[in-house]
Amino acid sequence: MTIQKLQDYKIFKNEEILTLEPLRNQGFCNISYELKTSKNTYVLREFSSDKSVNISRGFEYKIQNKAYKKGIASKPIYLDKNKTFMIYNFLKGNHKRNLKKENLKVLIKTIKKLHNIKIKSKQLNLKNELKKYQHLKTKEAKNSLKICKKELKNLEKYKKRLVICHHDLNPKNILFIKKDIKFIDWEYAGLNDAFFDLATISVEFNLEKREKRYLLKKYLKTFTKNDILKLESYINIYKHICKLWFISLSSKNEDSK
Repeated sequence: MTIQKLQDYKIFKNEEILTLEPLRNQGFCNISYELKTSKNTYVLREFSSDKSVNISRGFEYKIQNKAYKKGIASKPIYLDKNKTFMIYNFLKGNHKRNLKKENLKVLIKTIKKLHNIKIKSKQLNLKNELKKYQHLKTKEAKNSLKICKKELKNLEKYKKRLVICHHDLNPKNILFIKKDIKFIDWEYAGLNDAFFDLATISVEFNLEKREKRYLLKKYLKTFTKNDILKLESYINIYKHICKLWFISLSSKNEDSK
C-alpha cells in the first residue's frame, strides 16, 4: 500500500494523508501500517491472503464494530469493496506478558463483554480445523493431532457454552489502556465454546493452578470439578493447535524456498 494508492479511494474527505509507515510488530497473515492524517492516527491492515485461513473480512468488520460499541475494540473506519484492506482507529496502549491479579480481573470482565455480543455466526468446527493439518507427516504433528482428537472426544460429555469467541487472545492482541482493555485483530472471531477463549488466556499468560481457578470463579461465579477438567481439555487442544499451525507455517516456508 502507498499514500498515492490510498488517496485514490477518497476515504478521508476533510483529512490530509500525511504518512503511511509499517508498524514495528507485524502479524503472520497481514501487513499493518500506521496511517497519520492531519486530524487522526489510524491502523491500516493490508490482507495478504484469506484463502488458506477461511476468513470473512466482512464478518470481521461487523464483529469489530459491535465490539467497539461494547467499548472493547477500536472503531473500524473502512473496509474496501474488494476486502483487501481495512482501516480502524489507532489505539495507544501496552501489551503485557505477565498479569497481576487486577489485570486478570479486568481481562475476564472484558472477555465477558465480548462473549455477550449478539451476532449471527457459524459455529467453529474444531474437527474440521484439524483436517487442515492432516497432511503434516512429522512425528510431532501426528502426536498433536492424536492429542487434539482425544480431547475433542473427551469434551463431548460436557455441555457447550456457545458464545462469540475472539479465538486469538494472545498478548499482542490485547491492549491495556489505563484501567481498560481493548482487543484487536478480530479476523478469527466466531461462535464457539467460551472455554476456548479462557483456555487461550490460560496458555498465553501461563496461568498457574490457582489463577485458573480464579479465572473460572470470576467468569462463572461458581464452578465445579467438571469445569476444571473441561478447561484443561481446551488448554490441551489450544496448545497443540498452535503447534500444528506453526509446523504448517514452517512447512510452507520450506516449500517456497
